[in-house]
Amino acid sequence: MEIKPGENIGVCGRTGSGKSSLIMTLLRLLEVTPESTILIDGLNITKIPRQLVRSVVNAIPQDTFVFKESVCLNASPSKTHRDEEIIDALRQVHLWSLIESKGGLNVDLDEDFFSPGQKQLFCLARALLRKGKIVVLDEVSSSIDIVTDKLIQEVIRQEFHGVTVISIAHRLDSIIDFDRIAVLGDGQLLEFDTPQTLLNERSAFWDLYNQ
Repeated sequence: MEIKPGENIGVCGRTGSGKSSLIMTLLRLLEVTPESTILIDGLNITKIPRQLVRSVVNAIPQDTFVFKESVCLNASPSKTHRDEEIIDALRQVHLWSLIESKGGLNVDLDEDFFSPGQKQLFCLARALLRKGKIVVLDEVSSSIDIVTDKLIQEVIRQEFHGVTVISIAHRLDSIIDFDRIAVLGDGQLLEFDTPQTLLNERSAFWDLYNQ
């Protein structure tokens, strides 16, 4: 699989097809065989420290997390961003008015502060602040309502313009306008083409989409 800079790539497949394993391998949570390679800008990331890889890949997991600290520290754990930058990122994901009404950047977060969809939006704000060139999303729409999912997809398209996005899709409509679709099965890449091409033939993606 070769992904061009700035492409939006949707990844789909049946349960057990290898979607999560692909993401975990990219983040060096799973190791590959010695003869295998994963190249980013020509550099084999299987040969460099894991923390360096994770520092340049923005990962937004299916199970989001916040810790019991201020909104400010949750948004910028490295404390490298000004309040104005954090507020701007929260505005971009449509969360600032809610947070402001509850006390602003210095209010502590807990598990009940955000709904599941709002937690995903908050993670998008974190990713915006990190300004990475690669964003990986692991089924971010699987536990949220359709309205919030559409908002998340809108933020991804508007605010991550020019960024390479790799998204494991729970709802296939969320990737139907992506540049290309990767369909996995039994740990193999079955198809890798534009959604239009795959839907115009009786492909594995066509089967998944029309279920």
